[in-house]
Amino acid sequence: MIRGLYTSASGMLALQNRQESLANNLANINTPGFKQDVGVMRAFPEQLLSRMNDKEGLDVPGIPTMPGQPAIIGRLNTGVYMSEALPNFAQGDIEETRNPYDLALMDNIQPDQNGNERRLFYSVARIDEADLAQPVQEEDIRYTRNGNWSVNNAGYLVTAEGYYLLDNQNQAIRINTNDASNALPNENAGKNVKIDEKGKLWNEYFDSGSGETILDDMNIELGLNVITDPSKLLREGNNVFRYEGDFAIQGIQAAEQDDQDALTRGDYNVSKVKGRYGTQQGWRERSNVDPAQTMTSMMSVLRAYEANQRVITTIDGTLDKAANEIGRVNG
Repeated sequence: MIRGLYTSASGMLALQNRQESLANNLANINTPGFKQDVGVMRAFPEQLLSRMNDKEGLDVPGIPTMPGQPAIIGRLNTGVYMSEALPNFAQGDIEETRNPYDLALMDNIQPDQNGNERRLFYSVARIDEADLAQPVQEEDIRYTRNGNWSVNNAGYLVTAEGYYLLDNQNQAIRINTNDASNALPNENAGKNVKIDEKGKLWNEYFDSGSGETILDDMNIELGLNVITDPSKLLREGNNVFRYEGDFAIQGIQAAEQDDQDALTRGDYNVSKVKGRYGTQQGWRERSNVDPAQTMTSMMSVLRAYEANQRVITTIDGTLDKAANEIGRVNG
């Protein structure tokens, strides 16, 4: 009977954690690039019950019956717990914003030859002002799908959380130098920047002499990285991740070259990387949270939580009778 109290209590705690995870998903439904968490529920280790003073009992499949041993009753689960909340990195819908600082990342990169999932991310980092001219160390790089950016006072592309966007050389991206000779005046910082479908930055301006719109190569490419086994990404905040996996992180150029080499060798016949990714300026990726499904799951969790409450109430009433009524001497 006491065992039932512990089992129900563990279920309530696990359901409370799951409800908090679902509520966090719902709260971030409008956060660009947010990836919902999926709670993983696990059972505590099973116990094998037996009757100590009874040498005969039911046969349990998979458990040998030993002569002279207590009779086996069966297995007993002792409760559940939510072991972890794993992000779901499925592609979210994209929406048009017409903001030149918004960039949607579209990713249909296929698993590698061993079936390991692969996903595409922007690289970002927190950088001290004194270190902005230096490449960021590998251990300080973080990864995100959030393509909602802005330009700070120094002309660098940054996220709403204050992370600097990195290029393919792991350096902060500066699109305006506040220099009078720069083609981008400070008051129009970033307004003339064009980002193509491969993440390359161009400066667009109108040439009055030729009457044509000119694209100048800025020699900057976004730091797009292919991460194998993204389940090993640890969330820092709501939208930024740190990678703790065993696979090497590849820049998109290296991943595309490896894909081409594999095609040439005949390892497979259809590209797994080339043509399966892209960026779209003026658009952004929305959260991949399904509000209807999330609300349904929250109601299911609430009903299960109430069921565990009723179990505890019933057991408590039974214990009350056992303690106060059974064996009581009348008169």
